[in-house]
Amino acid sequence: MSEYAALCHQIDLLEAERARLLADAVAAYTWPDDVPEPDRFDAYGVQHINGQAYGEDLTSELAVAHHSSEAAAEYLVRDVATLTQRLPQCWATVAAGGAPLWQARRIVDTCQGVNPSAWPAIDAGIAPGLGGLGPRRLMSLITATRKTADPEWARRVADQAGARWVRMGGDDFDPLTGWVSARLDRADALFLDATVQLVADKLAAEGDTGTTDERRARALGVLANPAAAIQLTGVHTTRGMNPAPESEAEKQELTESAQTLIPVFTPRTQVYVHVCADTLADPDTVARIEGIGPVLVSQVARLTHGTRIRATPVLHLGSDTISVDQYEIPAWMRDRLVLRNGHDVFPWSSIESRHLDLDHTIAYQPGQPGQTALANLGPLSRRAHRVKTHAGWQLDQPSPGVFDWHTGAGQTIRVDYTGSHPTEDRE
Repeated sequence: MSEYAALCHQIDLLEAERARLLADAVAAYTWPDDVPEPDRFDAYGVQHINGQAYGEDLTSELAVAHHSSEAAAEYLVRDVATLTQRLPQCWATVAAGGAPLWQARRIVDTCQGVNPSAWPAIDAGIAPGLGGLGPRRLMSLITATRKTADPEWARRVADQAGARWVRMGGDDFDPLTGWVSARLDRADALFLDATVQLVADKLAAEGDTGTTDERRARALGVLANPAAAIQLTGVHTTRGMNPAPESEAEKQELTESAQTLIPVFTPRTQVYVHVCADTLADPDTVARIEGIGPVLVSQVARLTHGTRIRATPVLHLGSDTISVDQYEIPAWMRDRLVLRNGHDVFPWSSIESRHLDLDHTIAYQPGQPGQTALANLGPLSRRAHRVKTHAGWQLDQPSPGVFDWHTGAGQTIRVDYTGSHPTEDRE
């Protein structure tokens, strides 16, 4: 145990050194106040993070170094800059190895939006406990300190908590399920709950043997098509209808007409399913659905049930040498490239390539034939394209679908179908 404890201490010291070097890097990329920001889009520029200007490839370099997304790198810059500039006592604890950087970042994230004059009081109130308190006690200290330092902020946050919203998201563990969260007027919430229960009861009466929660979840799905819900339940309430049916006969007529309205009210959706044609008959084959993730072929019907299906021809990808003599990428070539590179080819990016720009790895030169080909194309986000073009980065495609990045700070990463790999990992 003593050896393990000693190793933990060494790791803490290394983490502190990494935090100090990180702060040095952020400071080095800070745009000088006495240097005008460039006003040309086609030149090395700046990016603004939390009101401060930095060289535009700072977050790209950090994303590569941390094997993270650009968004995560941007939050990292924001937090480090806030710690060094506004929370010097907390930063000193981190730099000395007394607390991990992630704990100090929690302070910055929790206190976003406070009055700038409150930062010194927050720093003085939290610094003594940073590194000495467990996560729950630290959060309690942060909450109490920020409210004491800026009571108006606390009142404003409480007022904003009453805002109305509906949010939806996917389930990383099961791509075929998702979640819905909402803040409604209390009356709307009560009526929604009652309607969900009504539909769930109707499903049970028709033979649905699922649990109460399962039937309620399916009931909420039924409500996604109002005509189907009316067909199932009838007009059980006229709340919100304009004009509202006044007689039972009018309600019955509306219920009967719902059958013909189901196709009209059914939302139209489009999903892209990638699966190998040779294994399509195997229900245990894994398919990839863009925007959702990997699912078994036998599960795809759970997404497409009750909808109209349009199948596209199978695309053969062994055509990397085919080219066209124009700058614009034909639709058929874009389709093949999206299949070959399903994501942005910037290191560790998780952005799906369906709606990204397609970049010529070797810059297009008018008049030269054969430049627009799969062997010279890759999907890139706008920021990745800019650092490649204006920040001194280099990109090579030694073979179709394999990309070697050389960053301005000297990092080299290969991106292929297996992911992103620093060159030293391959040697």
